[in-house]
Amino acid sequence: MKLENFIYTILENPFKSLMVYVITLILFLLSVLTFPIEITKAKMLPSKDSDTFSVYVDLHDKASLNQTKEVTSCISKILITKDIVTDISVFLGQGQPLDFAALVKQSSLKDKQSQAEIVVNIKKFKDRDITSYNFVSSIREELQEKCSNYEANIKLIELPAGPPVLASIVAEVYGGNSFDSRRDFSKKVAKVLEKQKTLVDVDVMADDELDKFELSLDNNKIIESGISLEQVKNTIYLAYQGLSVAAVNESNKQSQIPIFLRLDDNRIFDTNNKEAILNELSKLKLVNKYGNLIPVNELVKITKTKTEATLTSKNLTPFINVIAETNKDSQIYPLLDARDDFLNNFDKDYKVIKSDMLNLEFINKQTNEKFKLIWDGELKVTIDTFIDLGGAFIIALVLIFFLMVVYYKSFAISGGIVLASFISIIGVIFAHIIMDTITNDTFYLTATSLIGFIGLIGINSRNSTLIIDFTKQLIQNEGLTINQAIAKATATRSKPIILTVLTMVFASSLLATDAVFGGLGVALIGGTLISYVVSMFFVPVIIKNHIYKIL
Repeated sequence: MKLENFIYTILENPFKSLMVYVITLILFLLSVLTFPIEITKAKMLPSKDSDTFSVYVDLHDKASLNQTKEVTSCISKILITKDIVTDISVFLGQGQPLDFAALVKQSSLKDKQSQAEIVVNIKKFKDRDITSYNFVSSIREELQEKCSNYEANIKLIELPAGPPVLASIVAEVYGGNSFDSRRDFSKKVAKVLEKQKTLVDVDVMADDELDKFELSLDNNKIIESGISLEQVKNTIYLAYQGLSVAAVNESNKQSQIPIFLRLDDNRIFDTNNKEAILNELSKLKLVNKYGNLIPVNELVKITKTKTEATLTSKNLTPFINVIAETNKDSQIYPLLDARDDFLNNFDKDYKVIKSDMLNLEFINKQTNEKFKLIWDGELKVTIDTFIDLGGAFIIALVLIFFLMVVYYKSFAISGGIVLASFISIIGVIFAHIIMDTITNDTFYLTATSLIGFIGLIGINSRNSTLIIDFTKQLIQNEGLTINQAIAKATATRSKPIILTVLTMVFASSLLATDAVFGGLGVALIGGTLISYVVSMFFVPVIIKNHIYKIL
């Protein structure tokens, strides 16, 4: 009776009815404003707590395998001192054994001496008191400070919680009159990304132009020296690349065991110049048919050239990727800061054009070169997912609206039901704020949160229809006034509604602590709780002036 009388006084008093609208509007605006002031943050999915992660090492292209090994050894020595690290596998000059994520991150394409990947396994979750992503964040700075020799770019790669992508943020740079100009512009983009506090592991995926030396045989000198061409080729190849020169047969082996022969590490040139190469080649001497020793450097020609860069393209259009990872942050916010930097600081040398919602175009004021900056990676997946789910939510609201119109024959009543369902977003957002306060990590509004919000529409609409139908029945059968019928219907249906709400809350609480589906659980809990309040107070006020239309 108390609830019925309280609702009845609200319906009878215009000021109190107005206050219900005002309080609802204020709560709605406050919940929405948490996004621009970043109290509530959006992200595709939260970070995944895994038992393994990878370290990608990229030195400058002229680095030797020994230098790469030196960097990976430094990283391994630091990692192995950490209590939670169980074992480490290092892959020099190649990518790690392929998994789904490694395929997307192009591990299979790594074949340079300047590249390496390290797979790090850590203790199971129950045996450690820190999540894998927090551990990775805590050691990143130490590894990069102590082991970045030879211009090494050290990136720590975690297993993705959702679909694997090349990186959290990928900036695709198109345009320019040449590869060199495109690479130079990409480096400017990378500098802007490096300024962002929560962006780490920034890298330009383009080869630098380096000097290289091509070795060719001097056929005339070789013939005159009395040495065969095949002998010179095999000797040079054996010295620097290595050859299988014989095989060992064992009775307990199914196949022969090859004997691989190659010179030791002294074969590596000290410096990258023609004189050093000739000096090393002079140490290799061949015996001609007259018994004389002929140094190899007298039988070859060395030509200095430039390396050819690896070109990448999409849809037959050449481009360069600039990648970056986020350090315990959503991809959206550092991107927006970087985009503001482009708009405010690039206008001196470039004409900056907003091509669409996030992408930009640049025209060099001196050379008229045009560049396009298109964002991709997990950022693109996040934006596309939120747009798709937002579209699904709008479609659901429209379908429910027309379904209610067919049922009640009233646009006003149908609009009120849909509006009451939409207002449940207040509970979803505030529930995320509360979880963010009581948890150690940022609790993001994720894609699963939006799925939960869409699922709430049906529950909230059902609550409203129960009250409206019972009100209609009370007016027609018992002759109550509209306000009396609404108050009694709302109070009577409050117990079934609260039982439904509590059932949903208890069931969803099992999901609330899950890394991926926590957003779904929290959205259902917050949304159903606020839906009860909306059903008890907002729905009665909004239908009291329109219920007569369906009598």
